Amino acid sequence: MNLKTTEFKRKFSMSMYKNLSLSMAEMSLAKDFVNDTRGDLYPLLDKSETCRESITDQIYRVADGAVRRFFCQYFPYATYEASVGFRGGYVGFAFVLPGMEASVTSDGVELTFRCGGREETFPIRMGLEQTLIVSCRPGAFDIYGRCGGDPVFLHTFSAPEFAGANDETLFSDGYTALLAADCQIYAVLSYIDNGVSIADIRPIRYEDGSVMVDSGKIYLTASIRMQAEMFQGIFSWVPGTAEFALTGALFYNSGDGKWCGDVAASLLWHREWKRWLLWVCAFSHGHVLGHASFEGDVRHGVNVVDITLMKKGTDADNRWDFLGFGADEDPDFFYDAEQNRWMMAICRADPDNGGKYRYAFFSSEDPFDGYTLIGRGKPGEETGGSFVRVDGKMHFVCGNDFKQTSNYRIYDADGMTEAKFNFPDGGFRGWGTVIPVKQGTRTRYYWLTFDRHRGSDYNWSYGNLYCFEGYDF
Repeated sequence: MNLKTTEFKRKFSMSMYKNLSLSMAEMSLAKDFVNDTRGDLYPLLDKSETCRESITDQIYRVADGAVRRFFCQYFPYATYEASVGFRGGYVGFAFVLPGMEASVTSDGVELTFRCGGREETFPIRMGLEQTLIVSCRPGAFDIYGRCGGDPVFLHTFSAPEFAGANDETLFSDGYTALLAADCQIYAVLSYIDNGVSIADIRPIRYEDGSVMVDSGKIYLTASIRMQAEMFQGIFSWVPGTAEFALTGALFYNSGDGKWCGDVAASLLWHREWKRWLLWVCAFSHGHVLGHASFEGDVRHGVNVVDITLMKKGTDADNRWDFLGFGADEDPDFFYDAEQNRWMMAICRADPDNGGKYRYAFFSSEDPFDGYTLIGRGKPGEETGGSFVRVDGKMHFVCGNDFKQTSNYRIYDADGMTEAKFNFPDGGFRGWGTVIPVKQGTRTRYYWLTFDRHRGSDYNWSYGNLYCFEGYDF
């Protein structure tokens, strides 16, 4: 297949809005935890003197007062959900950390937020039968509601007191409590979800850049965009279909104990070393790159990787040296067995082109150090590049240009060509995520990318997902 002459044809497009999840906890309403004396599923923390609780027909009923019960451990990127029928009372959650607490409750008419001695309210119109959804992030709580359909964004409550809640010494000693008064509760859940959009899609590969296929599925790293901010999600995908699943969430610790929502990872499994190798953009620590080598499988569950930040360059250094400069993004790397060297690409702000992004290419004998510059991309506004091997020939594919829809560049040893699509995507500067997959007797060539539709008012809350397939008969 000639990647440069191939036309990529649209297979499907879709939007992901809080519709995938990784379960963290669930209140078991089939168990009468109120009266059970041979266990304590949800310990009682507080209860008004007149309050009555009961569980029948998998419905938790609270009447004539208020109750507060332990639900699960607090996690600063989790979502908490309660489905409820109001009977004049409220339902909600309290998030408790050492020395601080925040709570969100709803009575079907109004949201109430309490934190640090202050109280805020926000009017809503969701009806007496509804689902309250609270998505946490350090420093804020995003509130959604649902009445039988998809989640609807309601309001964000800022909580500066919780800005450092991603410190493991804090959240590991915290918990979440269910708050309820005069209501019927049908379900209480906690989960990691896929936010309002996803972006920065890249397959997990082997050390030589070939795509890892496990039981017919590919695993992808992609950034989960929240109402604001983001974190690294891990997704499984049945190639060529719209069958995606959220299988993991990956966070990064740069040595300060904080689990940070950095993204744009390039993740390889080295088959000989039996270790994972990773480069990622540490937006949370000066917008430089970080790297790691580790053994634990991060494709499933909630994981943290301890990363080492790239040595920072100064104004006196050559901008194209292998140093960390603020605004570095979207790294990719692989091992070239023919040259016995590691190849790496860094998307870097070009001072000679008004600070617009341009890829720099490096080569080294070590995956994390000792790189020397071997070339640069053409001037433009490059982004989201990946190395892709097609029929034994390595290419580098990236997005480009804020002004043109679906402007993608394909580099190889012979130069650069712009990619061709029958129905281009609806955005600008998507990622060059071309994925060769052996299926049956043929190799299929899929391209997953995204647009920049902004799923919220936050500038980086994009994008919708697009799948193309390349044909070269």
